[in-house]
Amino acid sequence: MRKPTLATQILAINALLILATGAAAIAAARLSLDDVGGLRQAFVLVAGIFAAVLVNGIVLRRRFAPLDKLIDVMERIDLASPGQRADLPEADSEDVIRLVQAFNRMLTRLEDERTRTAAAVIQGQESERARVARDLHDECNQALTAVLLRLEAHVHSAPPALREELRETKAVAATAMEELLRLARELRPAALDDHGLEAALRNQLERFSAQTEVPAVLRCYDPLVNLADHEQTVVYRVVQESLSNITRHAHASNVVVEVGLDHGRPIVRVVDDGDGFATGEASDGIGLVGMRERARLAGGRVQVTSAEGQGTTVELRLDHDLWLASERAAA
Repeated sequence: MRKPTLATQILAINALLILATGAAAIAAARLSLDDVGGLRQAFVLVAGIFAAVLVNGIVLRRRFAPLDKLIDVMERIDLASPGQRADLPEADSEDVIRLVQAFNRMLTRLEDERTRTAAAVIQGQESERARVARDLHDECNQALTAVLLRLEAHVHSAPPALREELRETKAVAATAMEELLRLARELRPAALDDHGLEAALRNQLERFSAQTEVPAVLRCYDPLVNLADHEQTVVYRVVQESLSNITRHAHASNVVVEVGLDHGRPIVRVVDDGDGFATGEASDGIGLVGMRERARLAGGRVQVTSAEGQGTTVELRLDHDLWLASERAAA
């Protein structure tokens, strides 16, 4: 059973008090309902009671209206879209204003804590990726290299009946080494650290085309040379996740990655001509949530535009003003 609102409860209590007061007044005055004068007085008293209840209800509704608006804002708040706040009401009650201010302060604390927690998680993920990539490259790759060298040495000295089998084993080991190197590059791209963002993106698209046989083109309209390391990582990971989604779901025949500036701010688009999907159908997918979270930590946002049969566009915008950064560096 749904409980009545606070305003309804207060109005009911006030109405009962008013009715009780009116009944007491009638009893005290010993109004006679047998004559016209008594009836008129009783009618005026009843009308006054109903008028008092009505005015009381109107006043309570106006007083509680700011609270109703605050509840509506609370129900709409989504921490994945930060920056939403409740407007300060034009209320006569200082308590309502304090409540709204406290709620906005609580949202700020929650967003800050969520940002710190998500940043720690993502930084931990990147650190772990880098460690695993180093282990794969340094430990496993060296061990497989030693296996290949020993197999090569045994091929020449082995009986003819075993040589073909050893060559097959060597081919399997070489394939495993290539797979390990590929995994290491995906976990932490060396090109991003050694040659910069553009080279890392080109290398990523080349690998994507080689694996999927889907043509992928990188169009760099403006160099993103002043991005911080974590911002470059965000751009790389968003493109990586977009390409992974294209591989799994899109069935695309062409992919274009565009990098440039929009009024001094970095913008990256990943466009495919694949199957697409209805708006909102995959908005809560793990990959899209991860992209949005990474973008938010870099002060940006990710927007996905798609329609069935019309492909998909993933757009990353960063709030970092590269034009101002380059001007400051030049000064």
